[in-house]
Amino acid sequence: MVVMSRNPEGPYPYPTTPEWAENLYSAIVSTCHQLGLVPPPRSAVLEGLAPALGPGEAKRVTDRRNNQLKPTAYHIENRGTDHELLLLNVDLHGAASIPWPLNDRTRNDWLHLTPENTARLNELVGAKRAVSAAKALRARAIEAQRRQTATTPASEKRAAEDAVAHASTSLAAEEARLTAAERALAGRRPLPAVRTFVEGDRHLTALVTNPMAADVAAEIQSHAVAKLRERGQRRPYELIESLVQEGQRESTIVVLQQTPVEAVDGTEYAPWRPVQVTGNNRADARLQIMDIDAAHLLTGVPQPLLVLDNEPENRVERIHKLSEILRRLSTRLNLEYADSQADPEGRAQRAVRVAVVRSRVVVGSASPVRLEAALRELNVHDHLRGQLPYDDADRALGLWSTLVNAYQAAGLLAELLATEVTGGRIPAANLDEDAVADALVGAGSLDPLGVLLVPGDEPTVLALRDMAIRCTTLLLFPPVPKQPDLVKHKTKDTGRYWPIVRATLQEGPWSQNNGKRAERRTEVWAAVIAQHFAHRGNLHAADNAFNATDAQFGVRPDQRSLPGLLAACRAGDSDAWNVLVRRHLLPSLINAPEPFITAGQGSEVAANRKGVRRPPGNAVQMLVTAYTQPVGVVTRELLMAFAEAVLNAPESTSGVHGLPPGTFLAPGPDGVSTTRLADKAWFDDTFPKTQKVATGGGSGSGDSKGESDTGTDETDPEDGDEDTGTVAGDEYDDPQTRLNIIRAKVAQKLGVVTDGGETLGEEITGLTDLINDSVSARHAAGAQEEPSEIQKAYADQLKTVKANLTEKINAAIIAVGDL
Repeated sequence: MVVMSRNPEGPYPYPTTPEWAENLYSAIVSTCHQLGLVPPPRSAVLEGLAPALGPGEAKRVTDRRNNQLKPTAYHIENRGTDHELLLLNVDLHGAASIPWPLNDRTRNDWLHLTPENTARLNELVGAKRAVSAAKALRARAIEAQRRQTATTPASEKRAAEDAVAHASTSLAAEEARLTAAERALAGRRPLPAVRTFVEGDRHLTALVTNPMAADVAAEIQSHAVAKLRERGQRRPYELIESLVQEGQRESTIVVLQQTPVEAVDGTEYAPWRPVQVTGNNRADARLQIMDIDAAHLLTGVPQPLLVLDNEPENRVERIHKLSEILRRLSTRLNLEYADSQADPEGRAQRAVRVAVVRSRVVVGSASPVRLEAALRELNVHDHLRGQLPYDDADRALGLWSTLVNAYQAAGLLAELLATEVTGGRIPAANLDEDAVADALVGAGSLDPLGVLLVPGDEPTVLALRDMAIRCTTLLLFPPVPKQPDLVKHKTKDTGRYWPIVRATLQEGPWSQNNGKRAERRTEVWAAVIAQHFAHRGNLHAADNAFNATDAQFGVRPDQRSLPGLLAACRAGDSDAWNVLVRRHLLPSLINAPEPFITAGQGSEVAANRKGVRRPPGNAVQMLVTAYTQPVGVVTRELLMAFAEAVLNAPESTSGVHGLPPGTFLAPGPDGVSTTRLADKAWFDDTFPKTQKVATGGGSGSGDSKGESDTGTDETDPEDGDEDTGTVAGDEYDDPQTRLNIIRAKVAQKLGVVTDGGETLGEEITGLTDLINDSVSARHAAGAQEEPSEIQKAYADQLKTVKANLTEKINAAIIAVGDL
């Protein structure tokens, strides 16, 4: 390797000298000790931070006399909390940092890290490697065939043709394997596990990932960048051109992270990299301007991309040290920048305004164990209040991580789960709060939730996923204590948990019981549970899964295990079936490869749409009702076989009977599989859409009946006061509270009636079309009209319906005038 004796001058910085790198680390440690904070590891500063500093930055921020950081060079974030961070304000090399895969703006594009998803990712990476090799083999075969001449023997020509055909067949097979692997992950990737760096027995202020293969690490980083760029397309201006013209004005937050990787040849290394916690899009844009791949920067840059003058190319060599990568890159850019004949639109000229960028590097923390949570909180805060639009699902996941952190900061996460999920069977102290929090937000394995399972239950993938969904429901809809003997005008005691949800989601007072609150929480719930499935359904497919009463009084989980609920359903317990469908089957029904319950939106009117268009609540209600009021071929055996197949389908990696992963054949009346695919069309045929409304059962917990959403204006007599708007006064604190709640129920009931009107309108349109078809058929057949008495009877029936509806609507309009 040829090393230049002197680095060419220019705007692009070179790594800090070893002497000043040591001085910087010593100053950081001394300052952290004085402030009562924990510093980063020495290797992180020397290998990850110092090489990335701008010219003279180490000297500028260090007070050598006191061996500390200068007071003007740092500031404290979240002072006085366990998320307290020491941020060093420095200029970094524009190409030094890489985007953070844990970016909350793209959180919906990641899956939970489970052994199954990890295996699928390894299969995908292996398939990509095989496709690349097959393409190269086919290209060589085609090139060999192209080089043949007229004098080439016929046997060699046939051999070359056979080689091309064989290579093409092999390539097609590998591409099919790649397509299947991509489908198994539904275009997403498992979120990499990140934890606090541990040296000896001490946690330090830096992050480290789990060891992984180099091509897996590159795949994860490439996926993170690709999803960032998708979101960035919504920006009303070109970010790259903005940075080229104006530079980077915002100061972003950076953390030092180590990624242990293993190369294809078995070589192991653990590079330190500055990782962008905020400003991910800007980090990616800077790398694009300087023509550097983020995945290469993480796993090693091919030497030909950074070859120096008079140095031979080595296609096998990869450069791993950050100091060497940046030194070579700055050398090439400075030489190009100084060349008077260089292209004015070349990367050296375009990148000059981002040669160095102002950054805030995390170099100390009060609680390193909570470092990732503190950084994620900063990331969510930055995005929730940013200018770039937030996807509904990504916003919901950002709110969810904030909510879990809020429970943990209040010291109530373990207490709530231990009390409500296990009924106090285990003490809160037996729960590892940090591990549970990471599991719930997708930053770690679901294994820590195993302690919440009923004794004797195996911690299978299904059981852990179901427990995660139970915990999600509980945290979003925490129980509010009931007060049987309320004193007039006394403030309602909302308990210890509800105020946390209110503050995090910025909701109104408890007395303002409105449907919007339930809708917002339901959207967050739908986004969170979708992370446990490879295939994501529309968030609106969960509409009305929870109602205003659930949001106000909470949803207490059924403490029976999933096998216990299934056993109760087999024994004829209709309440257990109601809970099973609404709280345990619903997530799988929505997020299946062949979803059974969809949003019922106008976008589903396409000609190739499966099944009928129906409100989600109607589909759920008909599945619940089928247990006690079976129709058609429905039997208890069919219902139980369907429930078990739905619950276990996500764990089917190869598919049953050669079907795609996650799908299965529909059960027959005897519970035995038929030859028909279980999809929405089958579901709608088996549990048909109906105008009749049965009892809602919104929460499925026995605390509230909930609102029925079947798209009708009829009401079952058993719905009682909950559906009619009649409210018992002794349930509320005072008349004003009762008034607020009843007014909220008016708006909610109006929404149900409106939805019912839309459904009724569809039925009337269908009747009109059917009558018109009958008239056309009569003309074609040359038949006589229906007898006048039949026509009159039909008309009288329609007039009666019209009169009844008009009378009731007019009465409602008059009543509205008195509101």
